[in-house]
Parts: sequence; C-alpha cells; structure tokens
Amino acid sequence: MKTNDNRPAVTIYEIAQHVGVSPAAVSSVLSNRHVERRISAATVKRVREAIQELGYVPNMAGRRLRSHRPSTRQFDLAILTSFEAPLPLVGQALHALQAEVDARSTQHTRYAVAIEMFHAGRLSEKPGLLDADRYHGVIITNTLPADDEFLAKARLPYATVVLGRRIPGYFCVLEVPDFVGRRSAEVLLDAGCKKPAIIHGQSLTQATSERVAAFHRTIKARRKQPPAAIVSDGLQPRNAIAALDKFLADGGRCDGLFAVTDSLAVGAYRAFQQHNLAIPGDVAVVGVGDHELAEFFTPPLSTLAGANDAMVAEAVPLLFHQLGGSDDRPREILVVPPVYLRGSTQRDRRA
Repeated sequence: MKTNDNRPAVTIYEIAQHVGVSPAAVSSVLSNRHVERRISAATVKRVREAIQELGYVPNMAGRRLRSHRPSTRQFDLAILTSFEAPLPLVGQALHALQAEVDARSTQHTRYAVAIEMFHAGRLSEKPGLLDADRYHGVIITNTLPADDEFLAKARLPYATVVLGRRIPGYFCVLEVPDFVGRRSAEVLLDAGCKKPAIIHGQSLTQATSERVAAFHRTIKARRKQPPAAIVSDGLQPRNAIAALDKFLADGGRCDGLFAVTDSLAVGAYRAFQQHNLAIPGDVAVVGVGDHELAEFFTPPLSTLAGANDAMVAEAVPLLFHQLGGSDDRPREILVVPPVYLRGSTQRDRRA
C-alpha cells in the first residue's frame, strides 16, 4: 500500500545544518565526490546517517535532464546487475523497460537504456554510483548481502527500484517470502520423494537464502530429517555437474532435487545422465526461473518461475512513477511466483 507523507521535503541545507557542515559538503557526499574533495570519513558517515534519519529524497521533477538538443529532455536509465548472475531476469527487465520507453518517447522526450555490470558483492566499488548526474533511474537486481548492506547505508540520489530484495529506504519488488522454497519441497514430496536434496551456490543472495531455508524447514517438518545440501562453486551448469559428481561419488543419494536456479538444473540433468539415473524415475527435479528452454528439456523441467514476469511488470511502472516526481514513501510490492509442473516431477508415487 502507498504511504503518503505531507511533510515538507528535506533539503540539502537542512541536512548541512543538522550535521554542522556546509551544503557543499553534503552535495559532495550525495554525488560521491567526497574523496576528491577530501572530506573525512567521519563527516561522510555523519552526513549519510543524517540523510537516512531525516528522510532526504532527491527531487526528481527538478533534476537537470541531459540532452544534446536544448529542446529535448533525455532520461538516462540503467539496469544494474552482477557479472556472475544468470541473465534471464535481466533480459526480461530490459525488454519490459525498452517497451515502456518506446511507448513514452516523443519528439521532445527521449530515453537511453543501458545495462551496467558490477562484480557480485562489490557494488560499492562501481565508479560514480552515488553521482547524482550519472543516471535518472535504475533497476537493480542480482545483488549479494554486501551489496544490500551498502545500498541500505548509501541512499542512491535518483529513482531506484530493487528487484528480489528487501532493502529499507527503497521501492522493492520481490517474491512472497518462503513461497518458492516451501512450494518446491511440496512438489518433490508430492512426487513421492523420500530423500530430497537441494543444490545451491556458495554465495547466497537474500532471495536464494530464503529459498534454501524454507525448503529445509518444509522437508524437515514433513520427513523429520533435513534434506541433503549440495553446494556448488558457482551457478553455471558445469558447477552443478562437478558438485553432483562429488556428491554421488562420495556415496550421496537422493530421489528428488531442488535446484535454486534453472542453470543448476541444466547441470543436474547432465550429471544424472552420466550416472545412469533417470529423470523423473530415479530422481525428480524442480528448478526456479522458468528459463525459456525449460519446457524443451528431456523431460521438460518443472519450475517455479521466480516471479520474474510479475516483478518486472510491477518494477517498470514504479520506476516511471518516481521519474514523474512522485514523493511517495518507499514501499514493497510482493508477488506470487507461478508454478509449472512438467515431466521432471511427474512419476508414480513410491511406497
């Protein structure tokens, strides 16, 4: 729900007065130029704390809009994502954002859309991220906890929507907590699995950690013992193959597998094939994300769609809502991921 706040907007001058520094110092911190202007770390910390405490929100309606033509306003928009993450969600966000941009573009209003990359866990190192002149709006996805912590402490000075994460002070669109992990466990148990397992990467995001925890809780509650946990070095298919090879070679056994991403499910298919284990007869498999090729796997992969389409459908209008000058307080929008049951979990229940 929207939360309206009729209080006057907090200004840079009020922040400066609150901290006891000059407005120029506050502006330097907001634009991420405090290092070159030799502002002490202690002062930067105090300014950022005041920004959070006073609820400073940049005035997007009054922002200078860049353009090569005096009569044309240009909005610079970006999707920020990590190099290491799978790209299906980014692709969906890009297509939806570009479609909205095409519909809104006029002779005097134009938009530029870019994909900007950062190393997972190192978003804070991205040059110019806190520069108020860098972007007019961004959609952020595929962050690690270190990135989330950075965003929570350093309010970005432009319109921002965060996908799949809950971060105070931002407009966030995410799946209903625990739904994916719980529902994936139920799918495997309903398929008659007695020894379910989960495969995930070493680095867990806010979303994947919730999926892992919910899956673990559901299996333990229903089976009275925790599922086997298979940890891969990364999220690519080759990482899943290596992790499952080791798990099976060490005597590990499972008759159901929850892959926290579809890319891991791809590797699981190959690993089980190499070990002469049939899907779903020997091992039922469920993934997350509903990659466009999932229904063409042999057998087709059962998935929870990760709410990608629904999240993007909410995020893009929310970004433009902020660009239009809205002074709404940040809020969360929760979406329920659809479930696609296919051949990888369709088998006779075993006694």
